[in-house]
Amino acid sequence: MTDFYDTHATAFISTTRDVDMLDMRRRFMAALPIAEGKAARILDAGSGSGRDALAFRLLGHKVEAFDASPAMVAATRDHSGVQARQMRFEGFFWEHAFEGIWACASLLHVAESDLPEVIKRLAAHLTLGGALYLSFKRGTGERVKDGRRFTDMSPESLTALLDGCRAFGEADIWESQDCRPDRASEVWVNAVVKKT
Repeated sequence: MTDFYDTHATAFISTTRDVDMLDMRRRFMAALPIAEGKAARILDAGSGSGRDALAFRLLGHKVEAFDASPAMVAATRDHSGVQARQMRFEGFFWEHAFEGIWACASLLHVAESDLPEVIKRLAAHLTLGGALYLSFKRGTGERVKDGRRFTDMSPESLTALLDGCRAFGEADIWESQDCRPDRASEVWVNAVVKKT
């Protein structure tokens, strides 16, 4: 899986680093359990090019990051100035909890059968009232494209996944078009949930 991102790092970074995710980040930040103007501890989970880690850092938040790909870990560090670790979701562990975990277009590479346990691990690393953002391509089941495994979700299957974790309140789920100009026909299923 990480071979794709290591081999195609330059192309992947060039097509994702400048994508405008402001609306998604605002929706996520509005759910963070912090007073206005205060800094949150945010984990960029599957940080890719470092685009969002940089955006959160520039807003004054305390940001940490991880990615499964060594090339993406290096890209995150170089672009955002945020410390990043090489780690897979399936083995995820951190030394402390976060007010927010941002998993933008990253959990979709986790096998469908592993997602419930991975979501529980992420929930365990959120403070009470902490927010999780996650996004998947709209669809059903698993598929392989360009050597990468994808798990697609519908609003209904994502709701069921999050409800099954039993750590969250009601999910805010919405669909959006891909923000990349050449992918406007692709639809994403997004969610923000708060730990209860």
